[in-house]
Parts: sequence; structure tokens; C-alpha cells
Amino acid sequence: MNAAQQQIVDAFERQVRAVGYAKANLDEIARDLKISKKTIYVHFDGKRDIYAHVVARQALAEKKRLAAAVAPLPDFSARVEAVMRSVLDMARTHVEETSADEWLHEYEIAADAFRKATGDLLRELVQGGMDAGEFRSGDAELVEKMATAVVVEYLMLVNADPTYNRDTELLERLGNFIR
Repeated sequence: MNAAQQQIVDAFERQVRAVGYAKANLDEIARDLKISKKTIYVHFDGKRDIYAHVVARQALAEKKRLAAAVAPLPDFSARVEAVMRSVLDMARTHVEETSADEWLHEYEIAADAFRKATGDLLRELVQGGMDAGEFRSGDAELVEKMATAVVVEYLMLVNADPTYNRDTELLERLGNFIR
């Protein structure tokens, strides 16, 4: 990403934090950066494209943070559970901070980036557990995709009713599935 793109992404991220994705405005970004709106479109296809960059950057940072946080745990089961719990906690926080409509709108964009980042980490941990003999051998990518699909559906339930909390049961069942 070049310097101009970085400035646009940074400004957009600040605006999303201030007013939310739905109210984020490229005219405002252009004014803040003292550039034309056309300049933004030279670098990005639009608001959605910029937001995808924002979220991808956040997801990569979160993956690194999570990987470092779970590394000292005693085994792959504990690491996988800690990653899944962290993902659920982050998602719950996001649901609480965002209106239902905004969450669904942002979800499409954000889910892909976070699924990629945390999915990569989960897949690496599952493969490590398989290699160490801690988990049944198999296709770590398939296990990751199936676990992720379950978590995504669960988060849709949480978004519909933020008081719905079966996190512990979900983690236990997913742990049994993965092992």
C-alpha cells in the first residue's frame, strides 16, 4: 500500500470509529485530506474497498496478537479454545457497540477479513494438534472451515438477540469436534 492509500485508509478508519460505516462519507475524507474525491477513486473502488483494507489490517494485527497470546498455553486444545473464545468475545463486543442493521452491513465486509486471519491461525493450530497427535488426523482446512461456519451462524443468533449466550457450550462442542 502506498503512502496516499495509507492516508486514505487511516482517515476512513478514524471516520468509521467516529460515525460508523453507514455514515462514513468519502467527501468528508477528501476534505480532511485536502484531496479530490477523484483521487480516492484512483486508489480504491469505493467505500467498501477502503473498509476492506481497514478490516484486513485490523484482522492481521489481531491474528498476530492472538498467536502470541496463545503460544504459551500448554497444548493445542487450550490454544484452539482460547482463539475461539477471543473471537466470540470480539464479536460480542462488536455486536454490543453496533446497531443490528449496521452490524449486518459491516459483517459482510469484516467477516471475510477476520475469517481469513483467525481462520489461518485456527487452521495452523489444528494442523499442529494433528501433527502432535493431540487431534485426530485429517484435513485441517476442512476442520477450520466447518468450525468457522458454526461460529458465524452462532454470531448471527447473537446479533439477533445479544442476550443469547451459549458461548461455553459452543466452545465445548467445537472442542470435541476438533479433537
